Amino acid sequence: MLFKNLRIYHLRDELKISQETLETQLNSFKFTHCTNEQTETQGFVPPLGEKTDSLYHVSEGQYLFCARFEKKLLPASVVKDTLAEKIEQFSEEHGRDPKGKEKTELKDAVMLYLLPKAFAIHTDTYAWIDPANRLVYVDASSAAKAEAVLSLIRKALGSLPAEPLSVNNDVCVTFTNWLLNNSVPSRFELGDQIAMFSMQNEKKVVNAKTDNLLEDEIINHLKQNKLVSKIALSFDESVSFVLDGDLTVKRIRLSEEFLVHDDELEDAMSRLVTDIYAQLALFSRLTPYIIGEFGGIAKS
Repeated sequence: MLFKNLRIYHLRDELKISQETLETQLNSFKFTHCTNEQTETQGFVPPLGEKTDSLYHVSEGQYLFCARFEKKLLPASVVKDTLAEKIEQFSEEHGRDPKGKEKTELKDAVMLYLLPKAFAIHTDTYAWIDPANRLVYVDASSAAKAEAVLSLIRKALGSLPAEPLSVNNDVCVTFTNWLLNNSVPSRFELGDQIAMFSMQNEKKVVNAKTDNLLEDEIINHLKQNKLVSKIALSFDESVSFVLDGDLTVKRIRLSEEFLVHDDELEDAMSRLVTDIYAQLALFSRLTPYIIGEFGGIAKS
């Protein structure tokens, strides 16, 4: 299992997790498939795969969870066509078109008829809580999906005082100064992607893909009242990513060297656990570095 994105959250208050009650708490929100009447459902599944039973994994005080979201595919066109048939049938039987409440009841009946036949798809989203450093990570590219995961964890634990990571320095201004002053932090290397927006019109965005983010064309854009909204970077020659203006880490790619497995680990589960915690160790180095380069965590 490889992380593709990281939305980082800061815990406002200390979070105490009791391993004695955690499994019971999570079991109350264990994933179950949609019933015939449901359009979607969500819950926890074992983060180490279906061959394991525990709904969480803990190592060195860090907790890994996996939230599964299932949704039935019911195309609007199918609902519309089936509803039209029901309305036509009603009109023939009653000699008139259905009115407000009657039409609503027909639509409800159509949904009940179609849902058992609909295909269901699911997605898994991982979350990792680091209570000691008061950080929470969600492998989601969208804020909405991340919040859905946090909401599920919050219900299970009873409390999760997590808020999006906020820092003291303006992120976009800092990005821009890195390029204008050729002062990219020492443990970062520039990648090949950048997005810039106009200070007069934030909707006016310039995207560029180039091997040299310090080339004259890009620098000239920045000198013409543009700010960098996202930038591709690599860290410690171990991982490359795109860092967004809200400090979301996207498009994570681990280096070939980082992905080399220990040949002595023949057991698939051991390799999985090793891979997961190697990534968490890497992100535990990356996150404080990012926070430090942007002036530290802002006080609420």
